[in-house]
Amino acid sequence: MDALELPISKNHANKEEWLENLLLKKIQANTWAIGDRLPTERTLAAELKVSRNTLRVALRRIESKGLIISKRGSGYYLQSTQLMNNSGHHANEESYERIMSRFEAAYLFLPGVISIAAVNISDSALAELEGCTVNLSRAIFSHDIGQFKEQARYFFQIIAASTENQIIEEVVSSFCASSSLMFPGFFSFEETQQKKLFADYVLIFNAIKNKNIQESINATKMKIINTCVAFSDLKKIPIPQTVEAARRELA
Repeated sequence: MDALELPISKNHANKEEWLENLLLKKIQANTWAIGDRLPTERTLAAELKVSRNTLRVALRRIESKGLIISKRGSGYYLQSTQLMNNSGHHANEESYERIMSRFEAAYLFLPGVISIAAVNISDSALAELEGCTVNLSRAIFSHDIGQFKEQARYFFQIIAASTENQIIEEVVSSFCASSSLMFPGFFSFEETQQKKLFADYVLIFNAIKNKNIQESINATKMKIINTCVAFSDLKKIPIPQTVEAARRELA
């Protein structure tokens, strides 16, 4: 669905989900324009009569959908008003060539981000990352592409936040804001490829958990290479030169 047509009853599974839906309704009602800074956490929490911890969870969920972006020391900004439709795509889906360009940029940028997170990640963020990995598995089991893409973006946003570098967070968020960046058409891939691509997430999580910098870097590179190969096979388009060279080197 492109419109944000969501209920706001408190009879949701939990308070965070209820609050998330309430904030989505506010976005639908054009409470803020794209580019606007949302009210501070303190202001929103007081207005909605919730704790700041509950509010943070709801805001992180909305950020993982690509609707808002967090700028450290400044707050949250509205960057989109469109959710994914039921097939997990945005109306402004990117071209295949641009997706591959994003993969190439991710290959050059993300391994360094992961290496910082492997050193700096907190226990609470690590627990979030583990939960996200579990949710990715559940999304595969339930064949829920929208949930899979949301959790894929959230996975890297948790890692980016662990660097405590505002610019890194903004760059990673710009990668993740594209509904196509991580696993476009995931369930169109062959089953063996799906298993390999999910396993890459597990390998990255375990490397970060073990604070193994080199293993984290290698796992991230392989994840991007494997995704490029799967997408190239699916759409019959060439792999970016940088990624192809790395693939041949590791073959």
